[in-house]
Amino acid sequence: MKLHLVLPGLIWPSPNASGLLNGLQLPAFERLLGSGRSAISPGQGFEPWIARNFSLTAGSGHPPAFPYATLRRMGESGTPINDGHWLCADPVHLHFARERLLLSDAEDLDISRSEATALLEGLNQLLVAEEIDFIRFEAKSPRRWYLRLKSAPQASFAPLNDVVGRPVASFLPSGQDGKRWQKILNEIQVYLHNHPVNKAREASGRRMINGVWFWGQGALTTRPVAPAPLVLTRNRLVRGMALASGIRPDNPKRLPQLDAMVVLDPLLRPSLYLDLDTWRAELPRIEAEWFAPALEALRKRRLDELWVSAPGDRMVYDLQVRAIDLWKFWRRPLSLDRIVHPT
Repeated sequence: MKLHLVLPGLIWPSPNASGLLNGLQLPAFERLLGSGRSAISPGQGFEPWIARNFSLTAGSGHPPAFPYATLRRMGESGTPINDGHWLCADPVHLHFARERLLLSDAEDLDISRSEATALLEGLNQLLVAEEIDFIRFEAKSPRRWYLRLKSAPQASFAPLNDVVGRPVASFLPSGQDGKRWQKILNEIQVYLHNHPVNKAREASGRRMINGVWFWGQGALTTRPVAPAPLVLTRNRLVRGMALASGIRPDNPKRLPQLDAMVVLDPLLRPSLYLDLDTWRAELPRIEAEWFAPALEALRKRRLDELWVSAPGDRMVYDLQVRAIDLWKFWRRPLSLDRIVHPT
């Protein structure tokens, strides 16, 4: 049996950070690191990495245009329906820091369903009649919104995770219709800023939902190919890829009993926001729930081979451990610090 653990966010974004792992006990993972063979390749974000692992081909443009919106929406609904052109139109909080416009995603905005409904109804009234290729805005959850279009947008959009913590101005829509989409973003920002929902949030000391971020354009023209017969994840984008490939994904609860890819993303958001406390708190959980059971399964030959992949902007780290590798007694445990904080 082969198991592939995917851990976006394991590679800390800053190579100069100190004290990342002080006091953390990760004996199983360190034993795996010392026993296996590792490889480092050029960095890439989680979204393009996972798309390529499902054998998806990017469309033209920069960044590459994978159909993230269509696939994530499939993962929301649980059905592989490919019904037109979609963009993610995720709600965000825009704010200035050191004279730069930054954004925060909706994870901590605590958006209620009634707030999302009111804001989207307003956006539909404002823009659907005005923009001839807009069909409707919709929300599959209060934190994840979508825009359906009549035709593919002639612009390139950056994934939301690429923009977090970086100047928004460097990631605005580009390409043939880039200026038009920038204008639409500005119009939405003004509208949301003045909406009664945000006035009420501001009055109660809550952050405003004062923007949306468009991303994920692209048509699903070829069927994804799952890298394993079983895919376990709570990530809706990956669940959509699995569904589109013909596999019914499941939640990652315990070590599977057949070849599987397990995508665990609790480290991703803390790494994007440089939230070291949360990042550190998640590592022991992953150690106890996945690395320790995987090490035991390798020792007892219930698992023949383990792969660990950690895609990130700095690098992509891959580790391969075979059951036979654990018999190489001269190999010593290797600190995770050698990977996430190399000297």
